Amino acid sequence: MNFNQLSWGAVCFYYRSLGDQKYSKIMSDTQFLTRLRQEPFNISAAEFEEKVLLDHVNIENYDLLIGHGLAKNILETVVKLMPETAAFEDVSLIDCDLSDSAVTKRISRIYASVYSVNGLWLTGVSKIVHLINDKLFPLLNLNISKHFGLLEGDTNLIHWVRITQENAREVMDDFQKQGLPGTPENFLSQKLGYISRGYEKSLVKFLDEFFWLRFGDNLPIPPHWIPPAD
Repeated sequence: MNFNQLSWGAVCFYYRSLGDQKYSKIMSDTQFLTRLRQEPFNISAAEFEEKVLLDHVNIENYDLLIGHGLAKNILETVVKLMPETAAFEDVSLIDCDLSDSAVTKRISRIYASVYSVNGLWLTGVSKIVHLINDKLFPLLNLNISKHFGLLEGDTNLIHWVRITQENAREVMDDFQKQGLPGTPENFLSQKLGYISRGYEKSLVKFLDEFFWLRFGDNLPIPPHWIPPAD
């Protein structure tokens, strides 16, 4: 993937999602994200349910939310995972050494632990893990996983992390060759107004938007035709 393709995905997704307002709401709540990442034991189940499960993951099943105590169960899992997630606190997907088996095993344990919570599906799991480190953990939905064969045989999510990392590095290389200022994620976040909303959207999220449009909606990115500039 090159930077031009990523940029088209970012622009098209911006309009498809009405400015990605729901994602922007939680990512601009930096105080909540800091607590989630550093002291999840100080977050109440009610707050987690409202901000993550209802607004971000969009779970509407009342029995799961209330009867099964979904928010409480996920928070307990996140707390238990702190030794694992803390090791990745300052790690981005670009920098992550996926050739290190200790690293890949830790990533697998994080995804698998959240996945083990009764009531969560693949997309919801990836959305929650992504909040723990949005610069490292890729998002995933069923359409994308089906396209890449991630649910077939013994394939696990580490394969998806590797695919996303390969694309991230290709984008970064192309961005630098073009001599553009800063980083791809900062450049696009400035251009699309996410910085003015109080956060910088990560390269991982921009990649997810491209994959969502290309393999979820089956749309060509870039479009086959664009209107003339004048």
